[in-house]
Amino acid sequence: MNPRNTLVLATDPADLSEALGCSSEAVASMQDSGVLEPQGQLWEIGAARDYLRDAAWADSLWH
Repeated sequence: MNPRNTLVLATDPADLSEALGCSSEAVASMQDSGVLEPQGQLWEIGAARDYLRDAAWADSLWH
């Protein structure tokens, strides 16, 4: 399994928020846009980590 395919066990949005280091609103937004996809209580967070990293990088360019 490569780093992009990171699975975490999350029973609620707070668990996902903690695993990703972002707000619960950001988690909800990523769920709505399909960046975060559940597999039961397992969540594939590799794409979400990439998304957050890229957003932080792009945000730093515009300040």
